Amino acid sequence: MASPHRPTVSTRSYDGHERRHAHDHHQIVLPIAGTLDMEVGGACGRVGDGRGVLVADGVPHSFRSGGANRFVVLDVPAAGLVPEAAVRACDAFFAIDGALDGLVRYLAAEAADRPLDPVLAHHSAGLLLRTLEARQPPRPVSPISPVSKDPIDRALALMAESCGEALTVAELAAAAGLAPSRFHERFRARTGSTPARLLADLRLDRAEALLRDGRLPLAEVALAVGFSDQSALTRSLRRRRGTTPGAVRRSR
Repeated sequence: MASPHRPTVSTRSYDGHERRHAHDHHQIVLPIAGTLDMEVGGACGRVGDGRGVLVADGVPHSFRSGGANRFVVLDVPAAGLVPEAAVRACDAFFAIDGALDGLVRYLAAEAADRPLDPVLAHHSAGLLLRTLEARQPPRPVSPISPVSKDPIDRALALMAESCGEALTVAELAAAAGLAPSRFHERFRARTGSTPARLLADLRLDRAEALLRDGRLPLAEVALAVGFSDQSALTRSLRRRRGTTPGAVRRSR
């Protein structure tokens, strides 16, 4: 499905065939009737029985229904309603409490026969995304986290948590609270490597782990760890190990 230019809200039913894909927009699926078994970015759960799902853009996911079903589906552009980081901080599967259940029933009634009016769809999607963001529990603080007192620890935590994103040295230096030149100097003294080199190693470590797991095709692994395409990942793995990604996968 092409990325929508603005939020859309509709009702859909799914057949019993398992499908797997990713799309370039956020999607929220809310149950009206029946259930949908899903795997989203490695997390498995069921939509239905008081639970919905938020699939962030670019996240591979699979789904299969069982029996008669009906869902409210919101397709939301990846930018504009809430910050991207807030969407990705939300858990994929979420409980539908009394307040959310009222919103689901309203959307199901309004979109029963045709997609929701664009203005209503925009406001409904924004309200739902911000409601989910507000319901996220506080994240536990790890020993190496962005609130650590050590500047390099803060940068290392950001690299570990976001190595699949397009991080820059300036962003890492800002997380550390240091000027870029001073950050680069202290980072190398601490780790024996440059920020760019260590970030590349983290991405390749994660790629090799995903390839050994074997659940994602090479193209999706490449996107998940921050490479532009599978060819770029292939070249990097060959340089690192003198082999091919296929050999990595077979080495399990």
